[in-house]
Amino acid sequence: MTKQNYLLSALTVLFLGIAFQANAIDRQSLAKYAASLKGKKGASLKTALQPLLKPKKTLAYGKGEGHTWSGFYRTDRNPKTNECYNRYSSEKFFFTSDNSAIDGMNIEHSFPKSWWGKTNNDAYKDLYHLYPSPSTGNSDKSNYPMDEVTNASIEEEGYDKIGTGKNVNSKAWEPGDRFKGDFARTYMYMAVAYGDLTFVKTGKITMNNEDYPGLKPWASALYRKWSKADRVDSLERTRNESVAKIEGNRNLFIDYPYLAEYVWGDSVDVAFNPETSITTAYDDDRYLQGGSISDDPNTPDEPVAEVYYFSLADQVVPDSLYLIVADNGGSLLAMQMLSGTKTYGYPGTVDVKMVNDTISLSSLENTFKITADGKIVDSKGRYVWHEGSYKTISMTAGGDSKGSWTITKNSDGTFKIAFTDNYYIQYSTKFKSYGCYPDVQGLMPKLFVRVNKNVTPTAIVSVVDNGLRQRNGNIYTVEGRLVGKDASVLAPGLYIRDGKKFVVR
Repeated sequence: MTKQNYLLSALTVLFLGIAFQANAIDRQSLAKYAASLKGKKGASLKTALQPLLKPKKTLAYGKGEGHTWSGFYRTDRNPKTNECYNRYSSEKFFFTSDNSAIDGMNIEHSFPKSWWGKTNNDAYKDLYHLYPSPSTGNSDKSNYPMDEVTNASIEEEGYDKIGTGKNVNSKAWEPGDRFKGDFARTYMYMAVAYGDLTFVKTGKITMNNEDYPGLKPWASALYRKWSKADRVDSLERTRNESVAKIEGNRNLFIDYPYLAEYVWGDSVDVAFNPETSITTAYDDDRYLQGGSISDDPNTPDEPVAEVYYFSLADQVVPDSLYLIVADNGGSLLAMQMLSGTKTYGYPGTVDVKMVNDTISLSSLENTFKITADGKIVDSKGRYVWHEGSYKTISMTAGGDSKGSWTITKNSDGTFKIAFTDNYYIQYSTKFKSYGCYPDVQGLMPKLFVRVNKNVTPTAIVSVVDNGLRQRNGNIYTVEGRLVGKDASVLAPGLYIRDGKKFVVR
């Protein structure tokens, strides 16, 4: 990118940012709009979403005042240069007036109209899935399903690929990485807003003509994956606001970027709460904490480095991940797993730093899971155990765990992690490694448990109890405070119910 183009791009982003904040929805107004979704989950959430997603009005199809192209002028135009945003190829196109079509471009039904028989209904005219597209690209992608593509016959780097679908037994198209999230959120919107249509022929590859889930499992899984990888940027939010002003509805999959998980994904059993869920509203910065998002449609998002957080544990929650950490005069030394194919030895250490009782790491390599029956498993799935009178620690693959550990907290905050033969894990200040000893020959470690990054607990409520936990549906914070049984009223964070952790977003 030349310096001149870079400066132009930066000015455009600044202009869009100012305009966006002036016109965008705030978090409170968004929660009011989505109030009917509170407490809903899975199928009932999808049903409640439909009337909120369907447009109150649509523009007439085509060019001219009050038609689709006049909408594109407001939703897909760079206001500084009059360039039309093109999500399908690197070709440049420009608006010449506010009502005219652009030569060489078509109105693209990204969710193909043939899928429901081409009926000229609201789906046919809905700007949330209509995009300006180069005529050739519109023709090339035909009415193929959107999927990951192999053996591409048509491909432009950074843009569309057309070839063999990875999940479907047909030809398919795949958007460029910088637009995958945009199209994924578009398809999820269409699948819910128009889930009551009857889908035919190619449409049945993606849709199943059932009230729930509507999307085929392969499709919902892929679109959620893409939505996480290519996050909502300010251009997509600005388009959402522009279409909302025209149609009177909103694409809530843009407003609530984790909403899809409550409809089809890992939170289908958790009640959705529009008041506490993370949003892309201009006054909610929680979503942006996930890393840098590019505002420039010609620049991909910066990769977001994964960070894992571990907080000082007071007790043990079964099936959680832990760091085993010795405090050697202020130096925190986490126990490493045995390297390579070694099955026994004296595990080394990795230096870690603690800030506000929390350790952050970029890898889970040297973490250990503690199960409900007292087994310890390393990150390679090997069981940790102790043999005979040896002072080494064993880590063995396979289903034979050799025995369980008894974990007891000491008065100084360390833990005695004792095997069945009463040898227990310690850090040797003499040999600068971990071993298993029958008496005090080193430092007993502390335990740090993996937590959600937005919470910094200092205590965990449940202990290893051989699976005999009471299961009454009570919900606790990780500090041990009882907060009731209704997850829908909780603030975002990590909670424990019936001995299992879950996240409220």
